[in-house]
Amino acid sequence: MQLLLKENNTNFDSLIKNLENNQNLCNLVEAIILEGRKIPYDPNEATIRLGQTYGIFQGNGIIKIHNRVYEQCIYNYLTARRLQAMINEKKYNFGDQFLTDEGSLDLERVLRKFQSFMKEQYSSKNNHLIEREWRLIFLAFLKPILNGQGHDFKEVETSEEKRLDIVVTYLHYKYIIELKLWRGEKAHQKGLNQLAGYLEKHSLSQGYLLIFDDRKQPSWKEELIRHEGKEIFAVWV
Repeated sequence: MQLLLKENNTNFDSLIKNLENNQNLCNLVEAIILEGRKIPYDPNEATIRLGQTYGIFQGNGIIKIHNRVYEQCIYNYLTARRLQAMINEKKYNFGDQFLTDEGSLDLERVLRKFQSFMKEQYSSKNNHLIEREWRLIFLAFLKPILNGQGHDFKEVETSEEKRLDIVVTYLHYKYIIELKLWRGEKAHQKGLNQLAGYLEKHSLSQGYLLIFDDRKQPSWKEELIRHEGKEIFAVWV
């Protein structure tokens, strides 16, 4: 799929142009892809009808992106657009190295750096705005760290509201990062169960959890959690 997405493809060009020319459509697509929102399918609603006309949506009760390739293409576009905005705003430092001595990706360091980045750049901003954009900010932050040696994919099978699972591949290494909003301790334990099960599915012993804490006094903490035989490194932003 990555080879296909790198091609100069007029179909993809048309797909992105339609999103750029229709902000409501772009917002709806972003909510579905990045926030995992389950939007009821209504063919009479103008934005949904437009997305179906452009071949972006298919619907059977719930709106879905038409196919996996389109979904990853849009995901890449949204990430690249946010990264460019961060570069233009001079809010990104490309100088840090995030590799271990073995050549694998040091994701603990990546998450710590992102936490520091958010604290410095966004802690004084409107919380509602950041809640809507923090996933995209992280994905944009991650993209140049992978630097052509790795890829990140949205995992579609486990997507649910307020949760986004990302599979990162770097050389021959694989990592799972779950992004979610803080919704209390009960929801946190449920999320740990979900992530542990997902790691088991991928035969991995370690995973990563990035939590956006929208309380007035965010903790900005990190924690190494051992849960159901898995080791989960969690960071709050």
